[in-house]
Amino acid sequence: MTEDGTPDEVNPSNSAGAPDDQSPQYTPPPPSPPDWDRFSPGPADAFGMIAPPTVPAPDAATVAPSPYAPQPPPYQPPSPPSADQPVTDPFNPPPPDLSAMSALPAHTFGMPGPGTQSPEQSLAEYEPAIGSDEWSRPTSSPMTDISAPSALMYSRPSKPRRVLSPRVLLAVGAGIAVAALIAGGIVALSGVHTSKKGALSAEDARPAGQVFALDPAAATDGRDQELNGVASAGSIVVATGGEFGTLNYRAEFLVSTDGGRSFKLANVRAPDGGEPPYGDTPRAIAGTSGAWVALGSSGGGMVSWTSRDGQNWIRQPPQDNSPFGPHDRIARIAATGSGFIAVGDTSAKGDLSDLAPVVWLSSNGQRWERLPADRLKMSLPGGHLSLIDVAERNNTILAYGWSAKGDKIDSEGVWRSTDGGWTWSQVNVPHPPGSAPTGMCITATPAGFLVARNAGRFKGGKVEFYATVLGSADGQRWTPVGEISLPGYKLILRLQGSAGGVAATVGAGDKELLARSADGQSWQAAGSVPAPTGRSFNGLAVTAGTTVLAGRDTSGPDANSVLEVRDPQGQAVPVNLKGMVGAVLPDQTVSAVGSYGGRTVAVGSANGAGAAWASTDGDQWTSGKLSGGDLGAGGHKRLLAVAGGSAGWVAVGRNGTPAGKPLVNTSADGGTWQSIGTTSSFPAPPSGSATPMAVAWGPSGYVIAGESGPSAAIWHSTDLQSWQLGTGGDLTGKSDARRWMRGVVAGTFGDVAVGALEAPASPQNPLRRRPAVWTSPDGGQWAMQQLPLPQGSAEAWLDRAIAQGGTLVATGTASTSSGLKAFAFFSSDGGKTWQEVPLPSTGTQQHEVQVTAATATPRGFVIAGSDQQGLQEDVVLWTSRDGHSWQLERPHGTGLSGPGDQWLSGMTVFGGRLLAVGLTASSRGEQPTLWHRPVQ
Repeated sequence: MTEDGTPDEVNPSNSAGAPDDQSPQYTPPPPSPPDWDRFSPGPADAFGMIAPPTVPAPDAATVAPSPYAPQPPPYQPPSPPSADQPVTDPFNPPPPDLSAMSALPAHTFGMPGPGTQSPEQSLAEYEPAIGSDEWSRPTSSPMTDISAPSALMYSRPSKPRRVLSPRVLLAVGAGIAVAALIAGGIVALSGVHTSKKGALSAEDARPAGQVFALDPAAATDGRDQELNGVASAGSIVVATGGEFGTLNYRAEFLVSTDGGRSFKLANVRAPDGGEPPYGDTPRAIAGTSGAWVALGSSGGGMVSWTSRDGQNWIRQPPQDNSPFGPHDRIARIAATGSGFIAVGDTSAKGDLSDLAPVVWLSSNGQRWERLPADRLKMSLPGGHLSLIDVAERNNTILAYGWSAKGDKIDSEGVWRSTDGGWTWSQVNVPHPPGSAPTGMCITATPAGFLVARNAGRFKGGKVEFYATVLGSADGQRWTPVGEISLPGYKLILRLQGSAGGVAATVGAGDKELLARSADGQSWQAAGSVPAPTGRSFNGLAVTAGTTVLAGRDTSGPDANSVLEVRDPQGQAVPVNLKGMVGAVLPDQTVSAVGSYGGRTVAVGSANGAGAAWASTDGDQWTSGKLSGGDLGAGGHKRLLAVAGGSAGWVAVGRNGTPAGKPLVNTSADGGTWQSIGTTSSFPAPPSGSATPMAVAWGPSGYVIAGESGPSAAIWHSTDLQSWQLGTGGDLTGKSDARRWMRGVVAGTFGDVAVGALEAPASPQNPLRRRPAVWTSPDGGQWAMQQLPLPQGSAEAWLDRAIAQGGTLVATGTASTSSGLKAFAFFSSDGGKTWQEVPLPSTGTQQHEVQVTAATATPRGFVIAGSDQQGLQEDVVLWTSRDGHSWQLERPHGTGLSGPGDQWLSGMTVFGGRLLAVGLTASSRGEQPTLWHRPVQ
């Protein structure tokens, strides 16, 4: 790094050994189709162009002798073998079934397996669709659901550019009626206290990780972690991936400087030495001596990281004229003698029906040049070509790709470049007798290139499967050099070479077998790693003393990163990821807060379970206790809203397990809770599944609003003991015209719920979400009205409803041509009629704003929002005395502004103070925020 803090240019040089080839991104294990789409980088904001380098041909005198050097004449099939050797037609009778070998990828990382034809998806959006049974964990295809706001994630808009898709906030519609406010002895908010500079004082905003306690007995952390790739260079090993937090994805680089025997969290910073953005997802990684590069996504764009030592990484800023398109997919990266190369494919239609190969080249890992299909001149008969693997030695590069139809590789090819990847010619890799018709793994070593093909033969009266290994000094002429034969062999999965040797992984049912070789000729068993259902390995690295596999395990209540290390004898080298400082952070989220009768209750999640905390002063909080049920123990559950009233408290949220069942808890005092969501007292809607999102209490009792499949759903009760489903109000939706509720408020006017509906789609109007309001005199019978779109918006949805007497405010987020903006509607007659009221703009069109929380006082209203400016989000407030005229405030301080992202997720008025909870997040992790101000 230079003295001014800018990164040194990364410019790898070719060492005596071939650069280590990195392991590409996650795909499920066979036979499930690999889910490559999760790791599409999507459109990057920018990488500049580089001039093609002049790469001299290697001097034959300087090239080390190779055991794979071809011997004249060129390779020919050997003479007919003995009964224990491969034969040209060893399967007569009966032949081993090699169809599975050609129907599956030769390795399980990098690109989708044949038949994977799902639409291109954005990694930035980690939110299942409305009514889905997943809660805050990665699915096989986590795509942005642009047809309705997700009920499941507190996700925030993509960075650096938000896509036009709504997000669910930390707290959803925890409306509390004026009657509840008055009953709690709450003082009116007559104005917001400001500092001398006019900004809200933040002296009482503080990190609250110790205030809202975790469960010390929890067996899980409640978050999903994964490792998406791993690479080695000498004794340096780096695995990359991260974890899904409450707001977004937290990137991680785990580095070992002792050949994979111990790991620590690497340092990541921005080019100026500051905090890197939150929400990046590294996916592919490659390294060589003195130069490392990783590629991944940030929001909808592409991002890169560079490092000289694998221990200190610089997150490079996006640049204009990006060579990465919205439907590009990167399979693998490799270091070359002139920089780095990445291979993959693209789909102009975005549905993978028209795949075409793409190569990207870079001299320094920061600026990339795109080589599209018409420039590569690569093709295969019978289908579209995807490049899925790449290897380099002595400035010669090999790329492997296939064309697939359905679930089978239709044809495959290997291409060779001797000028750093700028021009390519196809080469023939022979099929030794007994080898499968398609499917291979390729890699490079200091001695040359290696290819492994699945094969079969008769041995001892049985069919034996193995891999035949071919070697080449120049990537053009090939010679059989060895074979990988292990008990239980089913399919070759990965092949990885380095200066420290060569390693292979082999599928063998519920485990993966490891094999190692010094030169690719003689192979020895090197142990095994468990691979039960739900466990997948996304990358392989090899050093002189270890074999390293990286991946993820989804078999438990939450997903966990997997880092398996074996020594050359196959003995396990323990790696404690949970004991690694900063690598695994527990779920700790405060979603909403409410107050009643001299007590305030906050709800959210801790360690993946629903959680509640109660306080009598707003400063000291006590964790809720369980009695006769639970608050949602088990993976990925979260309470989203809470309200207190004359009969006690009710908290609602998302139930991860059992999937689709409502998470509803009641309490007489806010301290001891019972679960009723799965009992007979809480009726299930017709669809059977339900997600309560908001709750309120008023003169007619308690009301819960949410969704059930494609329909809106609402429940009401007068005593918290028996509940009835609301009816009428056009609650029933269809798969292509859904309804959902996100906020509810109760008062002397009755009950009012807010949300959105989908209008009929048309080619002229594909964006269909419209704000909607439902009203009821008593929570039983409902009527719906659709509100007009806010001015200048293409679609919009309501998230919150708050009330003061008969004056109501409904607020939400709208999609406009310049991004997302907050909006509000005002009603002076208890929700019968509505008019849009302007919320002051937060700044330029580059700002992206959405509503995150709202509350009312006997004399005023407060709306909290998230204001994204570039790669940072800060809290903004709008305040009003009458609900019609609004003023913009910008609070400053910890948990409210500054590096990282800050959200307020819930607000109430308690003990004469405006009390708010929220979350602050950065690349170092997340922590709850507690903020309160005196009410004047």
